[in-house]
Amino acid sequence: MSSIENQTVLKHQENLVKTFFSITDESIGMKHFRYTNDDYFSADDSIKPIGKTSPIVADGIYAQWVTTENSDPDKRILYLHGGGYAIGSIRGYLSLTSHIAKATGCSVLVIDYGLAPENKFPAAIEDSKKAFNWMLENGPEGKQNANKSFICGDSAGGGLALGVTLALKDSNMALPNAVIPLSPWAELDPVSGSYDINQSLDPYITKDAISAFKDIYINDESELKNPYASPVYGNFEGFPPILIQVGSREVLLDDSKKIEERAKSSGCDVTLEIWDDMVHVFHGYAPFLPEANEAIDKIALFISDK
Repeated sequence: MSSIENQTVLKHQENLVKTFFSITDESIGMKHFRYTNDDYFSADDSIKPIGKTSPIVADGIYAQWVTTENSDPDKRILYLHGGGYAIGSIRGYLSLTSHIAKATGCSVLVIDYGLAPENKFPAAIEDSKKAFNWMLENGPEGKQNANKSFICGDSAGGGLALGVTLALKDSNMALPNAVIPLSPWAELDPVSGSYDINQSLDPYITKDAISAFKDIYINDESELKNPYASPVYGNFEGFPPILIQVGSREVLLDDSKKIEERAKSSGCDVTLEIWDDMVHVFHGYAPFLPEANEAIDKIALFISDK
């Protein structure tokens, strides 16, 4: 059974969906979606950033370093936020990334990668690749090579974390020590059974919404099975270790299962954790949600020996 706090999270997501669709004027709809999405994790007043943030330009990409007192400047995480490749912002993720920084002892670089429809596929891949390569040589204290590097992301950012690492691998470039996708959207086309099975359980994501964001992101249907856009079609041979965390309520649940299966078939070290009764990207409700705190601690344990 999940925590009492999870009921507050469920109600919060239900109310946020109502806010999303409170404006029907399509000419300003995307602005409204982007503004509203910054409240995705605002289920309780205790959910707020800790530590400090520092704005930076990472090879032409606006970013923020997120650090806490115990952050090692040479142990770095590139964090890729969610939002269907069309919404989401650094500001909406400062709380989650600060709690990840504290738990892991890492310095976290959150980037403002190009969003669709202004920047369609593969813009997010290219921005993430540039930011990661920059992060390897630059830390929160200036130019200094990283001792350890990781890529983490949620939802679309989880798919992006996998996609950009595939792109780095295919380009024979330096790879992160591990990849941590949280509730990843890893198959653009919403064809998995979990869309129907969890339809009544997921208070936030729907098949129609995924289909709409898919159409915003890609240029045409030929890109649906491009492994950088849909990592479920990727070759994970030689890929870094992966930790996937996903909630059992999610319509995107099967995306995580398919990545686990695909990665294992390529001999990749992959761990899939399915968190009972948890919603999409439940991690962002730390420190209010006990399960979020536990999941972030498991991320810290996972990367501790990588």
